[in-house]
Amino acid sequence: MTPAEFKALREGLGLSERDVSMLTMAKEAQIKAWEQGLEDVPEAEGGLLMDIEREVERRLAEALKRALARDAVTLKRFKSPLDFKKTGPDMSPIPSMLAYRCHSALIGRLYRALRRAGRDVTIIYS
Repeated sequence: MTPAEFKALREGLGLSERDVSMLTMAKEAQIKAWEQGLEDVPEAEGGLLMDIEREVERRLAEALKRALARDAVTLKRFKSPLDFKKTGPDMSPIPSMLAYRCHSALIGRLYRALRRAGRDVTIIYS
């Protein structure tokens, strides 16, 4: 995985360098070095982000299929990680510490996909 691909993937998932640091146990400075191309992105760490991306995309495809069957769609966005933890969906196998951010990225992707498909979409806080 190239440094640019790694950074684009991390940002597309809504993850900070700190989030990736907690996930991989690498220091934030090391992650910055990967993204700047100063060090190669390790295969295992790049693979972890790809696994999360695949899971988010799998969930997106399922949600999009259900939502396209409706004329209007209301998406629920959680106000905070605490609200998400209390009542949010199970995001397994995504690590719980990243679930809120990944869910937020998923909501954004779903909203844009539905708007492109010409569907009315409302996002509310839950």
